[in-house]
Parts: sequence; C-alpha cells; structure tokens
Amino acid sequence: MECSKFTVYRLFITLFLVTLTPEVFSESPYKRTIYNSFINREMYKWGSIINTIEKGKTASTVDQKLELINVYYGYIGHLIGKKQFDSAEIMIARGEKLIVQVLKASPNNATAYAYKGSFLGFRMGISKFKTFTLGRESLYDINKAYALDPENIQALIDKGNILYYSPGIFGGNKEEALKYYLKGSRLLEKNNNTDQNWVYLNLLTTIALAFDKTERHKEAMLICEKILRKEPNYRWVKDVLYPRLQVNAR
Repeated sequence: MECSKFTVYRLFITLFLVTLTPEVFSESPYKRTIYNSFINREMYKWGSIINTIEKGKTASTVDQKLELINVYYGYIGHLIGKKQFDSAEIMIARGEKLIVQVLKASPNNATAYAYKGSFLGFRMGISKFKTFTLGRESLYDINKAYALDPENIQALIDKGNILYYSPGIFGGNKEEALKYYLKGSRLLEKNNNTDQNWVYLNLLTTIALAFDKTERHKEAMLICEKILRKEPNYRWVKDVLYPRLQVNAR
C-alpha cells in the first residue's frame, strides 16, 4: 500500500513542476496559502484560490495571467494524480486560453512557452493516443523557451524532464537531466528566491528522487536533509521520502 502511495505522489511531484518569474512569485498575495497547502498536502485549497482569482477578475496583466496559469498548473497536476481527468481537462483549457493571451501580448515570453509545452504534456498524460501528435509540438515549445532564456527555471525543469523520461534511444539521459534540475535549484538560491517557495522545495524533491533513481542514495539523502533544514514541516519528505531513502542508503 505504501509503495502505491509513493508511486502516485511521485507522479504528482513530476506533474507539479512549474515556476513563475521571481518578480511574479514574490508579489503574489496567494504565496503563503499556496506554500502552506503544499507542505501540508492540502491541495483542495488551490481550488479555492482559483475560484477567488477568477471571481475577482484580477488576471488582467501578463504577470497576473502567469500567476493564474501557475495555480492552474499545480492544481492540474493534483487532479491528474488523482485520475480526475475531466476536471483536469477543464483547467487545461482555461490555462491554454491564458497562455495564448500572454504570448499575444509578450511574444518572446520564455515562461509562457514553457507553460505551453507543459500543458501539452498534461494532455499527453491524460490521453496516450495523443503522444505522437502532441509530442513534437511540446518539445518545440520547451526548446524555444530554453533558447529564449537558458536561465528560465521552468525551461530548465522541462528540459530536465525531457531528458529524464525519454527512452535512451530517443536521447533520454538521467544524468544530463540532473544537470538541468541542479542548475535550476542553484539559480533560485542565487536569486534568494527560496523562502516559502514551494517551487524550490518541489524542485529539490525532484532532485532527491532523481538521485535515488540513479542509485545515488546518499546524495538523495543529503538533498532531503537540505529540504528539511529549510522546511522541517514538509510532510511528505519528512514522513515518506526521507525514511524510504534511509533504507535505500544502507
């Protein structure tokens, strides 16, 4: 049973990876609520945040639209992890509509292109039959995001995901993927964008999982210890992942 829960949550972590520009994230009035719901595994609160933003009609600027896309993204990952595909598709459609608006106003917005590729990834996750038709487009958007800004956190994460999850015959390379993940975490640290930042904790969690998958168990444990120094109340790492890695490292 525990193994099943771990697998589901790992899928959730993978789907959950996303970030805003530092400026948008630091100014968000929902930052604390989002952060607390993340570390306490209370994702139902994100649905309430979405309702508040939509009813308030506050997503008018590019940054505000990116913020709402960010919240959609996190919630979509949760819905897919719970196999609530119909609800996820509704959120995907709303997010994609905003992405089109952002790119119309800001044609070279790297974060928006990364989101675009990621939302296509969500669609592929829901329907495997669309993998071949949407895969190329998703890859194109992610590569474009990275070309526009090689230090864009979302682009780095998505580049890492492509390398991590693609089969070796299609260029997959888990060690190379870790380089992108680690670069993203270092940039967040360099920019002092780690306090009460669920994106940072989530990225470190992904790094720990990647180290574990590549049999670098002690390095995975060190990342978990780093996470818990930063946020001792991060429930899933404290109660599930770190104890599991302690067993693997023996």
